[in-house]
Amino acid sequence: MITILILLAGLQIHEWGVITQNPLSFCGAVPEADFMENELEDRAPVVYFHGDPCTVTVKINFPGMGYATSVLPEADEGGSSSTYIVWNDLELTESPEPGLIEGWDGHEYLNFPVPLWRQVDALCITSDDRYDRFIYYECVPGNPGELPFISESGNQSFRIPYGEIPCLVLTSAGERPMYGLFTLADILTSIPKGLQFLDEPEHLKRELRHWADGILNQDEFDSFWNTWEARFLADSSTDIMILYMVPREIVDQIAPMEIITDTRMEVEINRFIIAELPYRTQ
Repeated sequence: MITILILLAGLQIHEWGVITQNPLSFCGAVPEADFMENELEDRAPVVYFHGDPCTVTVKINFPGMGYATSVLPEADEGGSSSTYIVWNDLELTESPEPGLIEGWDGHEYLNFPVPLWRQVDALCITSDDRYDRFIYYECVPGNPGELPFISESGNQSFRIPYGEIPCLVLTSAGERPMYGLFTLADILTSIPKGLQFLDEPEHLKRELRHWADGILNQDEFDSFWNTWEARFLADSSTDIMILYMVPREIVDQIAPMEIITDTRMEVEINRFIIAELPYRTQ
């Protein structure tokens, strides 16, 4: 009897993004009339593909009245202001075919350093006559109450099962940034003592890199950090900011992702979403 082993090719998806509570810095496609005070946004989720070349369809949904606000490349179904996104037949290759145009149409209008994102060592993605190293979307989550911790109108919302999640506290004293590493349970009633001056941004970067271990490659994390460093280290003299990694099961509730390949292929999805939210709002 002859046994034939079929080796399944593999595809890995790595995603990073930041959930914020700052409509003033919003850069999506929803009109200002649709803004809600303190509306949460999942900003700059950037998605990379690693592994064997293939063709994929990517589906992302936003349950509970969530909706997309910005999409690159243009979606084949759904898209901006819709409750779902579908990209059909994205071609993943080691390098682009000759004659294609680099950069998704509309990327120049984003308030983000898009060139950083395409420096990541990932598969090339082709859609129509264009290519890039990432796909991108932003959304307003439809289930903000699912997050382990939010603060709105001076009230804290905290989910007990997630009390042991590490969080970084960021504030300022005398125009100097300060930080501390605690758990969400530690900050339930007040910020504990123990904040220290953040003399080197590398200290904060090191903590976040630890959270991303096993989820992002180093160049992907560098892309994430270089995109968000200025925001994380901005003046926090009026608001104390909390950073924590959103558990995978909650990310999948807010924005479930499905990857369908054209061949028999194992798919692994890794998602690194950070919540960067004020400790209290008035």
